[in-house]
Amino acid sequence: MTQVICDPPANVEGDSTLAPTATSATRPRALVYSTGPLGERLAGPEIRALQFAHALSSDYEVTLMAQGADHGERDGFRVVPSTRRLLISEAKRSDVVISPCLPPYLLMLKKALGFVAISDKYDPYEVELVALESERHDHELRVRSLSLAVDLRCADAVLCAAEQQRENLVAAARRVDQSGRAQPLEPVVVPFGIPDPPPVSGRRPLRERFPEIRDTDTVVLWWGAVWKWLDAETPIRAFAELASARPDLKFVITAGAPPSANNQRFEGVTDARKLARQLGVLGHNVLFLDEWIPYEQRWDYLREADVGLTLHRFSAEAALAARSRYMDYLSAELPCILGRGDQTASEFEAAGFATLLDQPEPTQLAQTIVELADDPARLATAAAAGRRLAADRHLSTTAAKLRSAVAFASAGHAAWRSDASGLTVGKSAAVYYAYKLADRLRA
Repeated sequence: MTQVICDPPANVEGDSTLAPTATSATRPRALVYSTGPLGERLAGPEIRALQFAHALSSDYEVTLMAQGADHGERDGFRVVPSTRRLLISEAKRSDVVISPCLPPYLLMLKKALGFVAISDKYDPYEVELVALESERHDHELRVRSLSLAVDLRCADAVLCAAEQQRENLVAAARRVDQSGRAQPLEPVVVPFGIPDPPPVSGRRPLRERFPEIRDTDTVVLWWGAVWKWLDAETPIRAFAELASARPDLKFVITAGAPPSANNQRFEGVTDARKLARQLGVLGHNVLFLDEWIPYEQRWDYLREADVGLTLHRFSAEAALAARSRYMDYLSAELPCILGRGDQTASEFEAAGFATLLDQPEPTQLAQTIVELADDPARLATAAAAGRRLAADRHLSTTAAKLRSAVAFASAGHAAWRSDASGLTVGKSAAVYYAYKLADRLRA
């Protein structure tokens, strides 16, 4: 998930330090926008931005712009903070701009600045907002819906991470432009890629952190944040049922604060911890890892676990989800139990890597966990299936898809490019900013 701010802050502190670096005059430039800080602790949006940067680096000089970041460097890429002034400045010096949310004012300047605008809609943020259920977030949902409409009408290309997302974007584009297009919107599916895993380090960070986990115990790992639209309650209740009969089964929940402070309002970990305490399993067979694991250290935690576990509450969110944590399960060849509903989970099940459950009751989940834990051969078979599936999702494959999509849009072949005239952009932006102005006046 991500907190997308379509209009970066107007403050320009530190802008004077940003002089364009000396580069080859023949090498095109790409700006990749990250909606979170690019520190050692990363969430899905930052992981995707870095994957995009690496994928484009063979053809482009890449700059990363990140919310909450300072001027600096990450993975050899220049990093600049997110402000309106810097966004316009960097767009002017770039041939391609890729962002989850392209500000309408930037799209209005697209032709004058001479860049190709690519919107990456991998994260169904509008659906995630529904989980907050408040008047304030109803307003934010309206603003985000208007921003989505602008992107779909005016971007030169639209990306997503799964086929179900692509179909949803096509339908949304039809609603935005009811008069119909000369050619339909064709978003390009660019899934998350899987890197080559590093050598086994031999570290056992979970057992180092939790003396409650014995060498012979089976570890079930909830990897990633506990967002409000995910279901950690059912697993906690399942482990409460297993506590007395199967003390050898331990459930570890990663519960660190998100790298982006804006995302803390989406967290459900406080309720999960409260429930574990009420059921008497907190600190016994349900353990909370109170830190966001540095991205480069994730392998040690995933490899120490025996089963991964992620369930969801809302089918609408699940249908459009592309969870980076699933890719981590796959890259570590960690057999997993997942909620049914999204395309990636279905692919994992079909390959024999994941066990899918449809809104299970705690008793059903407990039985599934026991069956997996007591069948080493089944776990080994699932891990082997994951190894084969991971080879098809390698970073090199997804990088090639991204480069092809960018090249296609840059050549002016995007089917909907002719529809993004200056008048169309202006009208779409006017509606967006008129709504924001009206809201400020009401306030």
